[in-house]
Amino acid sequence: MTDVARGHGPRRHDRERYRGSGWRYTPVDRRPGAIDRVPAGGGRRDRVGERLMGRLWLAAWTMLRVMPESIAFGLAEGAGALLRHLSPPLRRRVTANLGRVVAPEQREEVVARAFRSYGRYWAESFRAADLDPGELDRRTTTAGFEHLDAALDRGRGVIVLLAHHGSWDIAARWAESHRYHLAVVAEVVRPRALFARFVALREAMGLEVVPLRPRAPGGRAGVTERLLEALEANHLVGLLADRDLSGRAPRVRLFGEPAPLPPGPAALARQSGAPIVPITMLQRPGRSWHLQVLPAIDVAHLGVTEGQRAVAVGLEALVGLDPDQWHAFQPIWDQPDHRDGGRARAGGSGARTSAVRADRSARP
Repeated sequence: MTDVARGHGPRRHDRERYRGSGWRYTPVDRRPGAIDRVPAGGGRRDRVGERLMGRLWLAAWTMLRVMPESIAFGLAEGAGALLRHLSPPLRRRVTANLGRVVAPEQREEVVARAFRSYGRYWAESFRAADLDPGELDRRTTTAGFEHLDAALDRGRGVIVLLAHHGSWDIAARWAESHRYHLAVVAEVVRPRALFARFVALREAMGLEVVPLRPRAPGGRAGVTERLLEALEANHLVGLLADRDLSGRAPRVRLFGEPAPLPPGPAALARQSGAPIVPITMLQRPGRSWHLQVLPAIDVAHLGVTEGQRAVAVGLEALVGLDPDQWHAFQPIWDQPDHRDGGRARAGGSGARTSAVRADRSARP
């Protein structure tokens, strides 16, 4: 029996359907060992609470990774549903965020599905590196790759526009097994043990992880330089664009209301000339997925405001594919949504805080 028949990798005819990134006959520089490029400690040790939270998440990771897949997914979705009941402040926040996207009569049902989708996301993240590429192929449909491949044919690389939507790690696993190499930025957060595990997971799948320490001298400049190198090699750079972590992002209209959105995708596109391509991996029933690529967005010729607005339109299209799978668990807009009575606010239970901190470790 051949390796393909055993499921050890994508079938040859499937691989030939996709262009892949980079230049022919040029090896990929994945720069492994990202965790070694982060100064130890970062000025202090993890606090007791941070270490405890890290151990709990690592224990959950081990448990969900070793148990049968159907049980792992069921438990994870159930945990997401339970989180919705355990944390009213978090539920109100998600309701306020998704209330800007869906009709009022759909909101409660969409929020309930979003929490279950979020739980499933964690099971998928923990198990992504173990998923056989051939099996992943059999359970994944794709659409829109003509947009990505045409963008790569320009030879300037591609900035992949990402949101906290769907199944990021499964998408990365699929991409690397089909010769689309991706460099992603990861904010260095605590607990460090959990951050290190996520870096190892991404590198095991073939991604390059570019650590970001926003407060370090020259931290952002070094990240930008490395991302430009990846684009010059005609690879993909993945950037999340639906959540501002700096507190200084410009405001742009998103789903009809001003929201601070990170300027990174538009700024990098203007520097490099690379097109921006929105992509998401949608969760489907039966533990399957659909990888959707949307048309390229060109902002290199636009000003700052126009470029940011173009990115916002791309995000709206991405989220609109399935609002149930937008994991909008942190503040996105400046003001509470009046459609939720202005009740969404900061704060929340320990369960909510733990989940959000781990989410910052996990997402690129």
